[in-house]
Amino acid sequence: MTKTHARVHSYLEELNDLLRDAPASVRRDVIAGVHEHFDASVGPDADAATVDDAIERMGTPEQVAAEAGVEPGRTQSARQGSVLAAALACLALAGACSLTYLIGGLMALSAGFDADPDWEINGATAAAAIVLSFAAWLCGTVLVAVNRSWSRRQKALLIASWPAALVLSELCNLPTGPLFAVNVISFVVQGVIGVLVVVALAKLWFATRS
Repeated sequence: MTKTHARVHSYLEELNDLLRDAPASVRRDVIAGVHEHFDASVGPDADAATVDDAIERMGTPEQVAAEAGVEPGRTQSARQGSVLAAALACLALAGACSLTYLIGGLMALSAGFDADPDWEINGATAAAAIVLSFAAWLCGTVLVAVNRSWSRRQKALLIASWPAALVLSELCNLPTGPLFAVNVISFVVQGVIGVLVVVALAKLWFATRS
């Protein structure tokens, strides 16, 4: 493959980056045409002069992108906007999951403090927290759905994060009751799961920057 030549490889990487936010059909056709050009012009044993000549005849990655109707400046701006939207999506989803686990953990912990109103998490507080976390999840879901930085599998994982958090929180609270030790364990487990969810969401956001 001609892309094993270092300069051709760098050329293709740069062009791919410039076309990142172009329509998939445009990106596919442009990349296929460039590959065809290099396959025909640069053999496996081609020297540096041959590679330089092939690149010169092809034009710079910016020129190729411009001929395809993609403006590099606009592409860079779109890319930055996509990363920012991804960050906001992950922040909203992380907030929704964290709030769910926090309220769930406090409800478990307060189950053993019925006599102390300072520890009690009443139904109104829990309902308000669920509504708020749902609103954050809804905002994050919209941002995830329109963002092209993630694959379908990644989008599915992101969107499912809060419903899964809600189910897990409820499951953790099932065995809780007047036994204080069980309540503490439920509180700690939900805290650990919450931290892991936030870390996973952060990793998915960093994937958009590569």
